[in-house]
Amino acid sequence: MKSRKVTFVFFILTIIFFSFESGEYTRIDAATEEDSLPKISVIYPTEGAQIGASDSTFVFGSVTPKSKLTINGFKVKVHPNGAFLAFLPLKPAESPGEAGGDFVFELIASNRAGTSTKRVKVKVPEPVLSVPEDSFCIVQGSLSPKKDMILTAGDVLEVSFRGTPNCQASFSIEGLVSDIPMIEVPPKTQPYWGREVFGKGLVPDRFLVKGVYTGSYVIKSPDKVDSARIIFRLSKKGGENIPTVTDSSQGRITIRQDGIPQIVEFTGSSIIARSGPRLGYLLLYQPPGIRAVATGKIGEWVRLKLAEGENAWVREDSIKYLPLGTPIPKSFLAAMRTQTEDKKTQLRIFLQEKLPFRVEQQLYPSALFLTMYGVTSNTDWIRYDYKDKVIREMQWTQPKEGAYQLKVYLNLGQQWGYDVFYEGSALILEIKDQPKLKRKLQGLKIALDPGHSPDPGAVGPTGLEEKVVNLEIAYELKKILEKNDAEVILTRSGMDSLALYDRPKIAIEENCDILISVHNNALPDGINPFYNNGTSTYYYHPQAFALAKEIQKELVEKLELPDYGIYYGNLVLTRPSQLLAVLVECAFMMIPEQEELLRTEKFQKKCAEAICDGILEFIEKSKQ
Repeated sequence: MKSRKVTFVFFILTIIFFSFESGEYTRIDAATEEDSLPKISVIYPTEGAQIGASDSTFVFGSVTPKSKLTINGFKVKVHPNGAFLAFLPLKPAESPGEAGGDFVFELIASNRAGTSTKRVKVKVPEPVLSVPEDSFCIVQGSLSPKKDMILTAGDVLEVSFRGTPNCQASFSIEGLVSDIPMIEVPPKTQPYWGREVFGKGLVPDRFLVKGVYTGSYVIKSPDKVDSARIIFRLSKKGGENIPTVTDSSQGRITIRQDGIPQIVEFTGSSIIARSGPRLGYLLLYQPPGIRAVATGKIGEWVRLKLAEGENAWVREDSIKYLPLGTPIPKSFLAAMRTQTEDKKTQLRIFLQEKLPFRVEQQLYPSALFLTMYGVTSNTDWIRYDYKDKVIREMQWTQPKEGAYQLKVYLNLGQQWGYDVFYEGSALILEIKDQPKLKRKLQGLKIALDPGHSPDPGAVGPTGLEEKVVNLEIAYELKKILEKNDAEVILTRSGMDSLALYDRPKIAIEENCDILISVHNNALPDGINPFYNNGTSTYYYHPQAFALAKEIQKELVEKLELPDYGIYYGNLVLTRPSQLLAVLVECAFMMIPEQEELLRTEKFQKKCAEAICDGILEFIEKSKQ
């Protein structure tokens, strides 16, 4: 009994000793932290970064907790964990270099131990401003076209430059025409997609640019030049002997007689044709072997004639030129038929060769409109499979020469995906059946894509990497979805490297019904994060809009963050048409309070529950 008492007393004394030691070490650590000079870590911008905005941008990172912080003289809030976020004005250097002006963020952190300073030098682009009216010049580098062009009869050559306002201007095409008048257009804004999409879209008056001169010339049938210069002339308004300055554009003009068609063939594995050089997507995922007529060129972009009045642009490195004399690609569509497959319905369209195509999706009434270019109707036969429960009716039209449109009306309240591809010269439109929806999510196969890796994605003020948080949310979501009877796959299960374009491929190859890409957000330069943040959801095809809407609704309600909107977004993870694809941005990594939330298992689980509840709500409405 005595021995037990001694042992017990010794045990109690040991606990007290270690408790004292532990408390002492904690106190010493805290004292050491406060008695040492504060540390400063800047996550963004990094040293030497090229800033995308000219007037203001954000700075974020962390300092030793309980420090006071100023950046360029502005007081900045330091959060309890040391995180900070500021949105500050930019002023380019007085003597900027070619790449823009040097600008320095000077961070000064102080505590009772003293003061630390960190300087981060960045490049700020010179804003495009009006030329002073007391000058007289054409601004170098402003002349357009900037790249060589190949044009044919009927094309419109548009030219422009910036110079001294309130003058008169003209241009000449060397060896063709002279002194074509130009006009000075009203002051124009400088478009910036970041401000327009993620901000308020407001542009300060000082960024309205005067002195922009434009002109045009319609190419005529007899016109012909080879690598001609475009010469611009700017003159003071007045009588005789007025001052004049001239300059010529970097891009040169070649005008060809459109006598022998130039045929090209697509060589890339999956080409996207655009509405103009570097402009919006027009034709998605065109397979190799498709042929078309090339009619012009600007720089590395080649113009293709689709039909009368319709063109598309592709990169020159994604096509090959076929020998002159190659027949113009065309097909006469005589017959088509439907064929019922397992969980899908195929429409087989019999063409003589591979030609460009475009699909447009309509929800009310449910339909797919397939336009085939270079196709002329000779349609006498359409065969329906009597077992087909997906296609209600098909109607065809020939709206213009070289464009055949097939309207495929569907017996689907909710469309679940489609694919278009060639088998030989037969064009296949494959329509996905509605999954056999049972209780909860039974019968659904869902792919979860934790965004990023190997790249970190967005990084928070204290260094939390988006790729880590995305994976944690995806793990939670997988567990919750499986509890609701869904079959779930992950595109990645660790910090392994996974290429961006491979992610949707995994979902498609696994025959998934839904793809959810999990992300957390950041902003482009120049957007004020204090007013522009929250939770948002992205879709691309109309078939995915209802799902995106339900998920966004649940995220806003459960996370209690600002509603940052539902976006039509042309993103790799929203672009596949074979399934319903949605990308979610749960919160903002760069906002200190939201970064702290994203560290916690509780908030990660809230994100997962909200996404799952959105899917459940969507499924219930799809059954109606």
